[in-house]
Amino acid sequence: MAGKPNVLKTMHDLTPKQRKFVDIYVSEFGLISKTEAAKRAGYVAKDPHTIASKLTNPNRNPHVVRYLEKKIAEAKNKYANPLRSFKRFEKFGDEAAKGKQYAAAINAEFRSGQLAGMYVDKKEITNTTLEGMSREQLEKRFAELESKIGEATNIIDVTPEEISE
Repeated sequence: MAGKPNVLKTMHDLTPKQRKFVDIYVSEFGLISKTEAAKRAGYVAKDPHTIASKLTNPNRNPHVVRYLEKKIAEAKNKYANPLRSFKRFEKFGDEAAKGKQYAAAINAEFRSGQLAGMYVDKKEITNTTLEGMSREQLEKRFAELESKIGEATNIIDVTPEEISE
């Protein structure tokens, strides 16, 4: 007797191999391929790539894909939680301090502070162009330039003359 059609299967209908495949794939997401996860889950075939492809095809195995999406969402929530990071930094810092590795303990404390927003790397860029100067600064700068020119006395004066009527 045949089982349920794939479209009617739920996550409760997963086989142990399917569940193992998803668990392995999610736990090492980005480090291994779907094919490697299928091999580790115990699937043996001439072409494990085809099996992995079928397992993650929503038209062929929607129940496996739903379980995969659920596990990925759980992993995202786990790793997106800043409290988890604070706890890990605290643990690393405490262990480093116990081992008298003070540089590592200080670094863990610093990273924890960065995560909390206590240490912000602030950089300021100042423009020293003419547009950014006040009138007094401009006059001072022009005076410096005039003193540098100094011996060039043959400069033509282009100051406008007053027109008398």
